Amino acid sequence: MDKWMNNNNFNKVLALALSIILWAMVHTDTTSTPQTTSRLETKIIENVPIQVTGLDKDKYILSRDVDSVRMEVMGKSTDLTYVFSDAYKVTLDLSQAKPGTSEIALKYSVPRGVQLISITPDKVHVRIEQRNTKSFPVTVATKGAPAEGYQVGSPVIEPSTAKVTLAASELDKVAKVQGIIELDGEKATVTEKRMKLYAYDKSGNELKDAVIEPEAVSVDLPITLPFKSVPLSIGYSGRLPDSLVLSKVTSDVDSVILYGQEPALASVTSYEATIDLSSISSAGTSTLKLNLEPPEGTESIEPKSVNVTVTASEAGERTFSGIPVTLEGIGSGMTASVTSPSGSSVSLTLYGASSLLNQLDKGNIKAVADLSGLDAGNHVVPLQISLPRFVELSGGQRPSVTVQLHNPASSASPSASPVNGSAATPEPSSEPASGSGTVEEPPPSAVNGTPSPTPQAASPESGNVGEAGNVPPVQ
Repeated sequence: MDKWMNNNNFNKVLALALSIILWAMVHTDTTSTPQTTSRLETKIIENVPIQVTGLDKDKYILSRDVDSVRMEVMGKSTDLTYVFSDAYKVTLDLSQAKPGTSEIALKYSVPRGVQLISITPDKVHVRIEQRNTKSFPVTVATKGAPAEGYQVGSPVIEPSTAKVTLAASELDKVAKVQGIIELDGEKATVTEKRMKLYAYDKSGNELKDAVIEPEAVSVDLPITLPFKSVPLSIGYSGRLPDSLVLSKVTSDVDSVILYGQEPALASVTSYEATIDLSSISSAGTSTLKLNLEPPEGTESIEPKSVNVTVTASEAGERTFSGIPVTLEGIGSGMTASVTSPSGSSVSLTLYGASSLLNQLDKGNIKAVADLSGLDAGNHVVPLQISLPRFVELSGGQRPSVTVQLHNPASSASPSASPVNGSAATPEPSSEPASGSGTVEEPPPSAVNGTPSPTPQAASPESGNVGEAGNVPPVQ
């Protein structure tokens, strides 16, 4: 024994064996102690979003009862503390789902070293519907107000329609597609404003699931003073050369728009632009540009100018015979007849452009005797003559007729007596102007130097642009 103990190599081997035995004993004690189980902890993770996979979003729309879940997990403190919440994933796989309503179990994944204890809820009720699209006109709502005295006009929207995509059951609820423009004392037009669009039902509730294309549009929103459209009439100054008369006058517009405050606009019923006849030197057609100025009290006028086409022609005369006389205003219970001239018709000589006179016939001329307020007996009644545009009675004609009024209840029959001084009061044409913007002409004789006949009475349609009876003789 002493021999082995004194052997140095033997001692080294023995020491190594003892060391191995001691290490094994320590290792065995450490691994057998149940310390791992005591270090596990639990953790609650709220609002883990549900990720949808497998749905063809171009064809179908999904509705579900929940969008997130609550997860309870277990693991070592280090694993639970240092793992981000987005490492926990919950998915809703719809790759096998079909249109309709169903309940589908959720799938999940957790980080290594972490175990799932529970997931709430673990199933989702889903409804899959066919996706439909429909076009709607885009409308604009305003919030706020422009500057005092200004008003909002009709918006110009580009594009003017938008497509709304929703489930078939929801698309029928769409009542309008609208955006909002906010105003804050503006005095000028809002231009190229980008406006986001929303879909609303008939109760004004937003349909938040609606997909709108485009999402926004461009809007021009007029902000102007109050305005009023009034008819354009043409006045005259100066004189035409001798032997010339106007045969046609037309403008490129028949009305103008005035801008201003309400009281100033209320007093304006028409707008007159003036042609200087002295600028016309020969027969033919010419175009004159007339600059327009806003009337006193108004702010502006549109358009700023108009083009007026004027045709001057050689003057002529023509006599028409057998023009029937129409009796109007006969008293109740009375009868009337023309005693002079015979045949209850008259002859008239008319003056105007030869081209116009050649186109006339008796059907274009109307002679009326107004018997309103006359008693039984014989009366000389002036005729009211209605003529086409740019045509008038020639010379100093004062046509009249003698009319006998008879009242069966009275035998009185006085001799003929003049009415209203026996002066004829001819009437201008009631024929409407031809074409847009046809305007008035002064009596031809008033602009060519020949004696002017008795002015014609105002036509019942004297408010129309283009009636000769609306223009006074040019001095």
